[in-house]
Amino acid sequence: MIAYPQEKTAEAVGRGAAGRLRVLIYTHDFPIFPGGIPTEYLNSIGLARLGAEVGLVSMVHTAEQRARRADLERQGVRTYAWEIPELHSPCSAAPATPRVSSRLHRHFAQVLAWWRAWPGRPADAVLADLCFRNMAPALTQALCEHPWDVLLVVQSSSAAVVDYVPRPAVSALLMHDIRSVVFERRARVARGAWQRLMLQRQARRYRRFEKKYASRYDLVIAVSEHDARWIAEHCAPRRVLALPLPVDSDYFRPGAQPAEVPNRIVFTGLMNHPPNVDAAVFFARGVLPAVRRLAPDAEFYVVGRNPAPEVLELGGLPGVVVTGTVPDVRPYLESAAVVVVPLRAGSGARNKILEAWAMERCVVSTSIGAEGLEYREGVDIVIADGADGLAKAVARVLKDRNHRERIRCAGRGHASGAYHPDRIAGQLFQEFQTLTGARACSERMRIALDMRWMVPGVAGGIEDEARGLLNELIRLDRHNEYTVILPAVCRYDFDLRSAPNFRALCLDSFGSQWRDFCWRTRRGLHRLLGLDHWESAEVRGLRHLREFDSQIVYSSPGYIYPDVYPLRHVVKVPDLQHEFYPEYFTREALEERRRLYGEAVRRADHVATGSEFSRQTLIERLGVEPDKITVVPLAADSVFRPMPPAAAEAALREYGLRPGSYMFFPAHTWRHKNHRAAVSALQILRDRRCADLMLVCTGEPREAQAEIEQQIDSSGLKGRVAFLGYCPREVMPALYSGAQCLVFPSLFEGFGIPVVEAMRSGCPVVCSNATSLPEVAGDAALLVDPNDPEALAAAIGRILDEPGLRASLASRGLEQASRFSWRKHALETLDVWRRVHARMYGFQGTDS
Repeated sequence: MIAYPQEKTAEAVGRGAAGRLRVLIYTHDFPIFPGGIPTEYLNSIGLARLGAEVGLVSMVHTAEQRARRADLERQGVRTYAWEIPELHSPCSAAPATPRVSSRLHRHFAQVLAWWRAWPGRPADAVLADLCFRNMAPALTQALCEHPWDVLLVVQSSSAAVVDYVPRPAVSALLMHDIRSVVFERRARVARGAWQRLMLQRQARRYRRFEKKYASRYDLVIAVSEHDARWIAEHCAPRRVLALPLPVDSDYFRPGAQPAEVPNRIVFTGLMNHPPNVDAAVFFARGVLPAVRRLAPDAEFYVVGRNPAPEVLELGGLPGVVVTGTVPDVRPYLESAAVVVVPLRAGSGARNKILEAWAMERCVVSTSIGAEGLEYREGVDIVIADGADGLAKAVARVLKDRNHRERIRCAGRGHASGAYHPDRIAGQLFQEFQTLTGARACSERMRIALDMRWMVPGVAGGIEDEARGLLNELIRLDRHNEYTVILPAVCRYDFDLRSAPNFRALCLDSFGSQWRDFCWRTRRGLHRLLGLDHWESAEVRGLRHLREFDSQIVYSSPGYIYPDVYPLRHVVKVPDLQHEFYPEYFTREALEERRRLYGEAVRRADHVATGSEFSRQTLIERLGVEPDKITVVPLAADSVFRPMPPAAAEAALREYGLRPGSYMFFPAHTWRHKNHRAAVSALQILRDRRCADLMLVCTGEPREAQAEIEQQIDSSGLKGRVAFLGYCPREVMPALYSGAQCLVFPSLFEGFGIPVVEAMRSGCPVVCSNATSLPEVAGDAALLVDPNDPEALAAAIGRILDEPGLRASLASRGLEQASRFSWRKHALETLDVWRRVHARMYGFQGTDS
């Protein structure tokens, strides 16, 4: 069993100079600054300034957001965004009328939304699922383009994203507020019984939802110590961090000339956010009349984008101005005699107070409005609750200039210190570094062995390689976690009962095909009803990746299946035969191989190959960097060994063969295997030596089969050449042991496993002197020009005529074969994976 040393400390494996921290931020609301959602904007550019590689996955709904993408890119943040189609074709024709009436269409949409919510999911989470559907292509693109150390999901309504994406090294959930608390507080101030009941129902659902998902993230980030304590007490997270909201005090700063307008009261925020809507309505209708009785000239400005209908209606009240979206909120803040935050619901902390502090404005807030902020009541803020309390507090600061001046001057220093963006980004950066470093020290590798191509008898030598590697890993490794992607026909070829860290996954099993059928049926029904199905192809692809639950995919046939592109990759390239013998391929096959192999080596984190010859061809023909390639020699199964004559004879009798009566050629009849040379050598031996010898071939018929049979017929060798087809592995040692020699005149080999199998079986080897075969055979074989049948026949004749040479080759072959083992192959492959795994965490050494 393999044990991995864990002596590296988190600091040793952490980023620093070893590599850049890579953070992918997922948020529905595209962050823009100044404007809306400034927190993610400031945090993302702050991380980028500290040297992190930052990606942002979001949605773009407005031309303003689209224009601001370029700003984020200039700040070093890579954006991946779904854009609303109207931004691309604003003058496009109206969509086609659905096949059902609009009323029925809406009814079906509501039923399906209800069905998604029925297990107890909050309504916001169902909406977040729909957003995830839109964002899934952008998220897939981000995962394909870069490996990410940290996935930061913004807001608990999106917390279920962690169920649908590949498990990241570190997952973090940023909770701007506690949604269950938000709905509980909204229920308390609801006007009607039915609305109160529905809000309480959502609060209960969110309480369960947040508790469920907080424990699934490595880190939960709250925006205040108050929220952090609540989350720790009610949600049982693995780790919780209180990270204050940032405010850019360089942008929000008072002007050189006083611009305060007497008796002006300002409330800012996103005015379709329910807590803000309730606050604006509450103050305008319940507080302002009392203020105006004490200060008749008082006016209330509601400043913020996307005002809800209830907010717009306030503009008709005396002394109330609803501005809607404004290009710059600072002039309104600067004009305020007092900034009010009359929130009765909500959770988290308030950017609006921080911005007012930075602008040196006097702030009057409810206790809920200031919750989560560090403040000194009566020093840098005035706290008052209830309509009467707020009215008296606002009226006092409007009338008492000295009191107002003391309050407004105290806040800026507070905001520019504890809430400075650089300080907060530094805290976040350090936390992510610590977590990724600790994970690198403690985490097991999670490897997917992609063997879905392995239909028995089809792939030739790479099937032997894949089976040998997997069997050895099952014996050796009890530490790392493996997902083996197999065709259903091979599901029970490997005994995984004693290997709990291995699991088989069959994408073509009946269960998988049934689930795929159901998915296609649901999508078809949605299209029939003119509705969008939540689980798009991209969502389904991401969920499949989550099911694989792997960090690194090992692809041994030389290409990578597109459905695993977003993961890390080690590719085993068997050979580049098509670059040397393009004439053996159709134009379409040649183009496909060049595309697949080229894409695979570009996408791979590392490339493995079986011989130094193959390594050099990858460098010369595909331009792969030498440091990116590792030679991992193959081997032969332990079943191959010299067999006692009696045992071999009994096995051969089933095929009508006698020991010593044939030479053996195990290979599919591909053109590069060069069966024609072996047939020509057999003809020469018959004609010149009257040798009573057969050529026995195993393997499946391929494109050269017809030409070989025609050659056999024209040479009069019918009955002298036997094609046994695919033979079980258990029979192969007897076929080797009973043969006069292995004849293997292949024109091109990336390694040549049959040569090692023959040597392990004590069978003399006559093989080609081309490509990798001299490297594999060493001095334990007779090497000949594969294009010279005369030389091939002469070498076979020597083995027939010289018993001493035959015995010497058999002895040297056993010694040479001992240099190759699946154990060694597995350990060297594990070392490649381990180096890639270490680089995932920024550690560049090879002895992690």
